[in-house]
Amino acid sequence: ESGQTSLFGAFEESSQSLQDKVPDLAEWERGDILGAEKELLGFYVSGHPLDPYRELLGQYCLHDSETVKELENRKVTRVGGLIAAVQRGISRRTNKPYAIATVEDLKGTFQVLCMNENYDKYQELLQSNRTVLVIGEANNSEDTPKVFPQEIIPLDDAPAKFTEQVQFRLNGGELSPEKMDDILGLTTGHPGRCPLYLCIRRKDGRLVFIDTSDRYFVRPSERLRTEVNAMLGPNCYYAKVDTSLPEPAKRQWQRKENNGSGGE
Repeated sequence: ESGQTSLFGAFEESSQSLQDKVPDLAEWERGDILGAEKELLGFYVSGHPLDPYRELLGQYCLHDSETVKELENRKVTRVGGLIAAVQRGISRRTNKPYAIATVEDLKGTFQVLCMNENYDKYQELLQSNRTVLVIGEANNSEDTPKVFPQEIIPLDDAPAKFTEQVQFRLNGGELSPEKMDDILGLTTGHPGRCPLYLCIRRKDGRLVFIDTSDRYFVRPSERLRTEVNAMLGPNCYYAKVDTSLPEPAKRQWQRKENNGSGGE
């Protein structure tokens, strides 16, 4: 502030021309700040890029980077997170491209190995800083858990794919024709294929469920959750999640034959 520009600048005559001017710059975006922290320090300081996805990960992932280590090999699960890095190469055995994505969640990391048809199908999703949900087989034969995917989708698409029904939870004493019109407008603004139920709490504490799926279906999403909770109050949006999983993929082993006799 006094114009000092060196260690012994206090003994120098201050000059207005030497005073630094702090430029008036716009604040960085949240993602840019976190990215710079990770690049400079190797870890995040002021938060985590997945903070906005905490509820989504907790609801639609069946395991995380820690609990997946406890699974038996070939056990199918759903895990998700942020793609931190992608290593691509050509397999020496098949001469086909492959990709190993390092996925970071709120507890650690796991790897996703894509090869053959899975590489062709999902290579566009395997990009750094993308959030994904992976459905696949766990493999814990090495220190870092790996997942061999059967399917990979953007994390934001998880509610639409794995929600069995949506409930709007309402307080019967606060309902009015105007409020019902607002709810109808909100519902028709998110058309989809998921059944919608209105769960109304009466004054005596009893719950009344109204199935609206003869006319109204919705598309579950984080945006719908936010809008419902903003209109009706915290925790008035409820999604029943489908936790069923596909069977492990069948493996085809090539049988060696000796002169057509079937011997090995």
